[in-house]
Amino acid sequence: MLVILAAVFGSNFMMTKISLQSLPPMFVVSFRLAVAAALLVAIMLAARKWFPKGRIWIPLFASAFFGHTLPFSLLAWGQQSVDAGLAAILMASMPLFTLFLAQVFTQDEKPNRFSVVGFAIALVVIVVLFGPDKLMSLADQSVRQYAIILAAMSYGVNAIVTKQLVGMPWQQSAASFMVAALALSFPMLLLEDLSAISASTGEWAATIYTGVMPTALGAVLVIYLVRTTSASFLSQINFLVPLFGVLFAILFLGEVLPANGAIALMIILVGVALARRRPKREIISINKGV
Repeated sequence: MLVILAAVFGSNFMMTKISLQSLPPMFVVSFRLAVAAALLVAIMLAARKWFPKGRIWIPLFASAFFGHTLPFSLLAWGQQSVDAGLAAILMASMPLFTLFLAQVFTQDEKPNRFSVVGFAIALVVIVVLFGPDKLMSLADQSVRQYAIILAAMSYGVNAIVTKQLVGMPWQQSAASFMVAALALSFPMLLLEDLSAISASTGEWAATIYTGVMPTALGAVLVIYLVRTTSASFLSQINFLVPLFGVLFAILFLGEVLPANGAIALMIILVGVALARRRPKREIISINKGV
């Protein structure tokens, strides 16, 4: 199941790249969210549940914005000119940003030498991918790569926001997230010229796929794995998603991974592994508590 989920998430970069060949990025985002929302609302209704009421919608909209609307939009805009494989590598920095933000803004994670080194490695990866001479560049390609990095950081913010939503039935939370994200995406459509949308059957199929598989089904599989295994087991997906993303881009899109991309991918996987380690003293104290 873990490998299947990683493959589903990894395929998103390839399918998004195909969708963007003719369709505008914000339309792709809204269409993807609409497909996912329709499926998840149907699942919620089949479970005889309904949308929550009251102030819970404040963190719901915050989570929907940082976990769906903003990163989806940044990723789609960035992938207009950034290769799918490179986008997968850039997004692989997400767990490093998540750990760093959790240690700064929550009491659940305490800083340690491994997490500090892991975050430093994330910065090294950015230097490797961009090159020292392009770090401060405002060229179109650099700006779009920075947009994808911001998408990874947005997921890190969302991991903190969602702590306020523990306890909701998964059918209710998944459907509510997606409906809120869809509503937030509508203003962004005003930035696009939708009067002459034209796409091939393959491009429409790729867009529908992103809504069904990595968005709707992906959310369900994540919840299933967390409930049947553990969050720490699920965290191993961070090693697999970029690998699948790069593999699919090479096999099906004919992309060629540059040398700095391969180096960055290896560095970031080492960084994720280091950032998730704990000092021996902390492990001993946890075992004693158990």
